[in-house]
Amino acid sequence: MYDMSGFDYDIRDVVRVLNLRIRRKNSYSYDVDCPFCNFETGKMNINIQKDVFRCNYCNEQGGMLDLYAKLYHLTKSEANRQIREALNLGQYRDDYKVPEKKKELPEMENSERASDEVLDHTYAEMLSMLPLSQKHREDLLGRGLTREQIEEQRYRSVPAFGMKEMTRWLLEKECTVQGVPGFYLDSDGNWTVNLNARKSGILIPILSMEGKIQGFQIRLDQVTDSRKYIWLSSTNYPYGTSSGSPVHVIGNLDDEEVYVTEGALKGTIAHYLSGNTFLCAPGVNQHRGIAPVLEALLKRNLRFVREAYDMDKKMRINCDHHSSHCAQCTLTGQPEYCPFRLRKREIIQNGCSRLYEICREFSLPVKRILWDLDADGEWKGEVKGIDDYYYAMKKGQETI
Repeated sequence: MYDMSGFDYDIRDVVRVLNLRIRRKNSYSYDVDCPFCNFETGKMNINIQKDVFRCNYCNEQGGMLDLYAKLYHLTKSEANRQIREALNLGQYRDDYKVPEKKKELPEMENSERASDEVLDHTYAEMLSMLPLSQKHREDLLGRGLTREQIEEQRYRSVPAFGMKEMTRWLLEKECTVQGVPGFYLDSDGNWTVNLNARKSGILIPILSMEGKIQGFQIRLDQVTDSRKYIWLSSTNYPYGTSSGSPVHVIGNLDDEEVYVTEGALKGTIAHYLSGNTFLCAPGVNQHRGIAPVLEALLKRNLRFVREAYDMDKKMRINCDHHSSHCAQCTLTGQPEYCPFRLRKREIIQNGCSRLYEICREFSLPVKRILWDLDADGEWKGEVKGIDDYYYAMKKGQETI
């Protein structure tokens, strides 16, 4: 519980002063868009009973004054002064009403995840039915892959229609769909898969150490909610199954060193361009699957880990007055300092730190890989990902 003694306002007033978009609310909390990581699907929870907040995406958290102070990089006393000033000027509306208690809906019944062998068999059969569009093929070729490598990885395009027919065909082929992430029972009681035209993009198979398909990420054609990738999942549908967060593995499992980066497509391209073995975390702060893979590789020949996350980790935080977030810089009174860039850099640095912790737990030496640096040791802002770096080297445009 946050100490509210001496305050004549609460965290709801802070939410209104900041004009945060409320996605959902009830008698004890709000779900709002997080102003720190710019995640626009209500990932920040505001507990109005305890006057605290926490973002479930970037993990920013704290009390009532922290919400304002951290955003604008102020002391709590200065944040308190500015909040009071805004309230005195009437720059908010106290229109919150406790909603009537609604009958709770029963939880959606999901299916237990199928075995790795079942997942691999069903997904492989599904891919055999799908083509790769010319546009998607050209996109992949443009990132440094060959036609043979594209086919080897079985990249396919998300179909715009025919999901029920495809699922029916899989069942006729005696494939199991229950317990396979992405498949669920529709309102007519028929099995289908959670793909549609709104999710158009490239299906990226996520492969285990054994080379089995564990699931799919979709590289979207149209970025939504600031995300380029989504998982093929059916966790919110009848008898659906969560995608989980599997790690993509590619390369020689007997190598003495492995590279760790974010994203299966990025790591796969980097592998083909360099010959190095890559472990591809599903997200920079999603490390749950990394430790078991490292532990398994330690029983082979693994001796060294190289961290190869994006160069946002060395991003400059000065404001160039061209960002859509420049208004935040102005409000801080420090227009040369960009809180949005700072927060973005902190997120990836936190992910790097967690990887180092995991390696220390296994007594594994780890080294950071850097590229595209200026004379001050900061990122130039031109070559972001490890795949981009290797591709630039291949074209003779970048040196270590």
